[in-house]
Amino acid sequence: MTEASTPTWADGRAFEEYAARFLSAKWGVELSCRPVTLPGGVTKKFDLVTADGRIVGDAKYYKNIAVPAAKWSTIAEYVWLLQHVPNAERRFMVFGLDIAVAARWLSRFRGWCEGVEFYFLDGETLQTL
Repeated sequence: MTEASTPTWADGRAFEEYAARFLSAKWGVELSCRPVTLPGGVTKKFDLVTADGRIVGDAKYYKNIAVPAAKWSTIAEYVWLLQHVPNAERRFMVFGLDIAVAARWLSRFRGWCEGVEFYFLDGETLQTL
């Protein structure tokens, strides 16, 4: 899709809801925003979680900017949190709006992302990053 035809949602929350519906249908599970208990009893809410916690993910709807330090810090935080989710068989992040944000982050930090899958969702197209 070209940038002009890329679907846009009103905000990140609308994208999260769309991603939940899309991925639930694609993977044959029900994903919704749920809290997950991490080691040490810390509870964190993730956007895309199955009821049994076997699949845990988060959605990010970011626009690319020249110096995305705050966005990169947030991505790193969620990768680290996802890596610490106990008993999950699948841990992932799905991005929307601008693929360049995730692509730039991964070009620098992919080696630190063990166990976390990355996707870009553009309308009906899910791309593995």
